[in-house]
Amino acid sequence: FSHLFITSSFDWTVKLWSTKSNKSLYSFEDSSDYVFDVMWSPIHPALFACVDGMGRLDLWNVNEDSEVPTASVTMEGNPALHRVRWAQSGREIAVGDSEGQVLIYDVGEQIAIPRNDEWTSFAQTLVDLKANGNDAEEEAAGGLLA
Repeated sequence: FSHLFITSSFDWTVKLWSTKSNKSLYSFEDSSDYVFDVMWSPIHPALFACVDGMGRLDLWNVNEDSEVPTASVTMEGNPALHRVRWAQSGREIAVGDSEGQVLIYDVGEQIAIPRNDEWTSFAQTLVDLKANGNDAEEEAAGGLLA
């Protein structure tokens, strides 16, 4: 899956891309503010973390759901979160906020540690996301032509 990458954006989304295409494969749209940073888990193929301007840290397991995060936490006082980094073990996440603080969070084993079938599931998830993306494009094009 080395051809895949994710981006964060000021349009309040995280997008999944492939170097094999000039358009995104999928757009994750659950944020309610700028998404400042995003990063794949170093040990789990389908898990990524992102942070936004409302002080929210989201963990997404795209094998489980692509509409809402698997886990989410909002920082007290809602400082904008600008950076997210995984520890090499994949069990901790560091987030940096607009007030200069760095907070470390433990990620539960049930989220952080991939199951044996996670890689196979992720391959199927990618096929499904791509198919859903093509369907959405066809519907949008049909709406423009109608």
